[in-house]
Amino acid sequence: MSPRRSPQRLDRPTSRRTPKKLLLIVCEGEVTEVEYFERIRDHFRSLPVDIRSCKVVGLGRDPASVVDYAIREKDRRAREARAKGDVNIAYDEVWCVVDVDEHTTLDHALASARRAGVNLVVSLPSFELWILYHFQDYTTPCDCRTVRRQLERHIDDYDKRLSRHFPIDRHALAAERARRADPDHCRPNRRGRNPSTNVWLVVDAIRQVGKSR
Repeated sequence: MSPRRSPQRLDRPTSRRTPKKLLLIVCEGEVTEVEYFERIRDHFRSLPVDIRSCKVVGLGRDPASVVDYAIREKDRRAREARAKGDVNIAYDEVWCVVDVDEHTTLDHALASARRAGVNLVVSLPSFELWILYHFQDYTTPCDCRTVRRQLERHIDDYDKRLSRHFPIDRHALAAERARRADPDHCRPNRRGRNPSTNVWLVVDAIRQVGKSR
């Protein structure tokens, strides 16, 4: 009989990366975006995805604040990983989700994200355009109010919260519609035309995490 292997010590730091990636998603909004990505995470069973709304006291939730928060979290986890000798603590990918809306800090946010290796996805005019693409095409230049009116045709009494009947499984169809609206808006850290959204990039990142189980 071969000698019995001693159990591995649980307190021993490890420098070996586990197969599953760890993602951080920081959202400008505190309701719709967070609910949506939590459901996508559950849909793909991608448990190591850390979804947070951006709550920065005194800074608001404009694109620059979202990116700054994400960079701080990314750097904090990297320092913790080095200190503990455990690469699994650090985030593999960091995503930020923002709107164009009437913000004046988007250009700053885009530049900061590029420098820091953060993936910034942008919806014009708002994230609700991505929600609308789960129901229909829309390619006409618009504002937030127009998108909401279109969305209310599909969701009764829409109040930014997603009902339990929301068709989360139509994410691939929504991605097709988004790519038709702006074929060039297919990578992070750029501003698309009106209307446009590349939120499908985040969905695909979460899906890839789910596949690595």
